[in-house]
Amino acid sequence: MAEQTQEDGSAFNELLGEFGKHGDREKRAKAERLAMMKPGDGRRNRGVKRPNQFNVRVSDATKALADELIKQFAARDKRAWSQADLVEHAIAVLAQSQQKAMT
Repeated sequence: MAEQTQEDGSAFNELLGEFGKHGDREKRAKAERLAMMKPGDGRRNRGVKRPNQFNVRVSDATKALADELIKQFAARDKRAWSQADLVEHAIAVLAQSQQKAMT
């Protein structure tokens, strides 16, 4: 990205830098607008797939296991797997095993 100089001579990119994969300011602004919206906000252009937020902290070992599983499932299914996909799948498999154990 070319350096943009403000009227006062400061360099915008040196001050703020790029933010992750959103180095393009227009893409970053769009991502920030979407992040500010609540899941049921009518301005979103698609249905909400996951309306509930579920946050947990895990150890480095658990994170490494999750990353490896995501990589294996993505290779197996030939599609991208997210952490949310992995958690939903793991909970469904655990629930099935519990139901079988109880019967």
